[in-house]
Amino acid sequence: MISDAFAYPFKGAGKYMLIIGAILSLLAAGASYIPFLGLLIAIGASGYFSACIFKIINFTACGQDEACEWPVFQDFFSDLVMPWLCMLSVSFFSFVPYVLVSILFEDSRFLSIVFLVLGFVHLPMAILCVALSSTMRSAFWAITLPLIANCTPQYFILVLVTGGLYLVISILNNVLSNIPILGWFLSFFLGMYSLMVSSLIIGLFYRENKHLIG
Repeated sequence: MISDAFAYPFKGAGKYMLIIGAILSLLAAGASYIPFLGLLIAIGASGYFSACIFKIINFTACGQDEACEWPVFQDFFSDLVMPWLCMLSVSFFSFVPYVLVSILFEDSRFLSIVFLVLGFVHLPMAILCVALSSTMRSAFWAITLPLIANCTPQYFILVLVTGGLYLVISILNNVLSNIPILGWFLSFFLGMYSLMVSSLIIGLFYRENKHLIG
């Protein structure tokens, strides 16, 4: 199943999502330097890719194994801003403890690392809950932590796989950053690839553990 997940972006509409997604990422990154308009473009692009993550998760959770089409864009607020806010809540509830600990206990590097790791552990379940409900509050600890407890130890396999993918992609992006133009495009291509594969894996996790998550 995991090996199929890594080939997922190259199936059906996936290969078009990969290429178009990389180009959109590159254009959005360049446009983000434009004052004010750049901020709107950055929010819009982040929201669109967040909507893409949520759609892949839901599509996979429903039993579909082929890559889905791009999310439909009709309204700036509901189709772009709301997914962006939902993903922002995921980041907030996953990493605000790390930020607070780093500020309050700035001399304790160990504590900071512990809460950073806990943030990454919380992240996949927060993304899954928000994707399924389309609400910001679903990333709250009172909802996510009991579900993580219900899904142990399967959930930690999910964390290791998605975390390992993120680590490998980060290392490759660091290497590619030294290659002008082509390296930048390949970096965004890998980013889109990572987004699609990790979203699929989260969707597959839900499909296999639906009876534990509800």
